[in-house]
Amino acid sequence: MKSLRNGLAAVVAGALAVGASVAAADTITLRGAVYTGNPNSPFRIPFHQFSDFVNEQGGGSVEIVDIVGPEAIPVNQLARALADGLVDFVAAPPSYFENLVPGMGGLSAPRITTQEMRANGTFEVINEFLAPGANAVMVGLYAGDVPFHIFSNEPVRSLAEFDGVRLRATNTVLAFFTELGAQPMQISRGEIYTALERGVANGYSNINTELFASSWIEVVDYRIGPGFYTPNIAIFMNLDAYNQLDDKQRAVVNAAGLFVEGGPSWAMQQAEEEAAALAVAEHGFEIITFSPEETERFLDMAYSSTWEQIAERAPDFAARVRPLIVGD
Repeated sequence: MKSLRNGLAAVVAGALAVGASVAAADTITLRGAVYTGNPNSPFRIPFHQFSDFVNEQGGGSVEIVDIVGPEAIPVNQLARALADGLVDFVAAPPSYFENLVPGMGGLSAPRITTQEMRANGTFEVINEFLAPGANAVMVGLYAGDVPFHIFSNEPVRSLAEFDGVRLRATNTVLAFFTELGAQPMQISRGEIYTALERGVANGYSNINTELFASSWIEVVDYRIGPGFYTPNIAIFMNLDAYNQLDDKQRAVVNAAGLFVEGGPSWAMQQAEEEAAALAVAEHGFEIITFSPEETERFLDMAYSSTWEQIAERAPDFAARVRPLIVGD
């Protein structure tokens, strides 16, 4: 483990050194990492906007000088890299921190908005778990009001028709897809297109804009049922680095977190609506809706299956967080 960590540190240091500017002696320079290497990903762009906000509002006292992707830090090492201080920020789905803080994936299954989570104390509770588990603090959470949907190359017009449908699954949706009676499949993100094209898989879950960003519009024809969960991307900061900021610098970082939860997240919502309309109008895409009764059952299954699984592996986390963000 020590040699792996030392090797990772060397890779990160080399990648971050490229293009880093020399800052004034009284400027705190910070470095970030993001889980996706696609510069056009709707999940990456807001993190760069977060960085720009810090740099513009920091007044020369705090600056984010580099952002690297999985080419520098493998996604399964992001949480450890942040905990060890190899980078100062990580932007990633909360589930990427499950190995250090079991239950974090539950932040992708709320039934309230990010703003409501801010107001009801969810952030403070999450940070109570992050501090000892991951040496981190969550300073922002974007894309929280954009839902996941199930997309497929086969029509599914009722819950019964999910039986045997082969759906690419992540840990976030595995319990739910199993509850639906579908056949979950472990397929890497980069192989989704080929798996759908060849008929190995029938569908996957993601957001509307990824139909075009990842060209999946070419291999799926249907969006099935209501939206569920959310592709929340958390901005985590190394706790030691956060505590070393002075009050002004910390205020800038906190304000940047609020910023990405506002305008950039709202822009993602607008882009979602436009992408769905474009898919229907120009690609013959069909949006399948269920009856009100089946819609309610679908959503009940989605949230209960996931939170029951979280309660099994992280009972303390589920007991404190589920009432705040799900309400039952």
